[in-house]
Amino acid sequence: METDKFQRLAAANQVFTPGFPVSHQDMFAGRMEQLQRVIDTLQSPGRHPVLFGQRGVGKTSLANILGQVFKNLLAVKVSCDGSDTFATVWNRVLMSASVRFKQKALGFNGEDSEKSITLGQALGHDPNLAKPAEIADLLRRMNAPAVVIFDEFDKLVAPETKAAFADLIKIVSDTAPQAKLVVVGVAENIHELVGEHASIERNLVHVELPLMSDNEIETIFTKGLDRLGISYESSVVEQVPKLAGGFPHYAHLLGLACAKAVINSDAAGVTHVHFDQACSIALQDAIEKYRDAFARATATTQISRYPRVLAACGYAQTDGRGVFRATDVV
Repeated sequence: METDKFQRLAAANQVFTPGFPVSHQDMFAGRMEQLQRVIDTLQSPGRHPVLFGQRGVGKTSLANILGQVFKNLLAVKVSCDGSDTFATVWNRVLMSASVRFKQKALGFNGEDSEKSITLGQALGHDPNLAKPAEIADLLRRMNAPAVVIFDEFDKLVAPETKAAFADLIKIVSDTAPQAKLVVVGVAENIHELVGEHASIERNLVHVELPLMSDNEIETIFTKGLDRLGISYESSVVEQVPKLAGGFPHYAHLLGLACAKAVINSDAAGVTHVHFDQACSIALQDAIEKYRDAFARATATTQISRYPRVLAACGYAQTDGRGVFRATDVV
């Protein structure tokens, strides 16, 4: 019995991943409108999607499944960091992607073998020549559709780096229609992410990821429990969006906590008792900086209403970016 319980808990940690973006299409939930917009853009010659929004709304998860949506597509995804330049990013792209091919065996009885080389080797890339024109030329040589995804693009702060990417987008749009570039990052608008470049405005498609709707949050929660074979009361599901606040991370956190509560109590489904236990578990697993921020915001030596005021703010009606007015709290 204990072995079975451990296996079920292990499965729950694979289904609900509050600390890791979704990486498989069958675990992806919500964001159908944004996903369709990206798909439409990738099928439109000379256009490239830019995914932006605040941190933690599911941009990386959406980017992760693009290669699985298109079966016959070479998809390469890299994450940028603050020390990157145009050249270091593209050298990493061309070194991380691989191409497989069959090598004919010698003689009559030999068997063909499968070989793998990097995309850079296949295209004859010289790491010392990683400039927009050279990279565009490499992409133009590809005889199959390809998409390159640049996650955490907001970490590229040097103006010359963003200018080089803008030049590349323009050249690729005009000369290599089979190649697509997907830019993903934290920003309030597209210009904050990629800069203002009038020459490529018609080539970029804005795909903003706002906070998730209540229905999308509920879908994450119920889809995960369904996969684990755990039932749930509809009145419990209705509580999840209020606590998640539009962030998929918290839907995963609550889903995992509910699964743990049910499995540990040898129950069949999530009741309100399990949900209350799950909230306590989720609080223990919550990101420390948020617990610290709450403690500092409510710290006082006297009896105060600060905790209740913060709770009221959490339940206030907000727009797609989580913004509310003082009158929404009163």
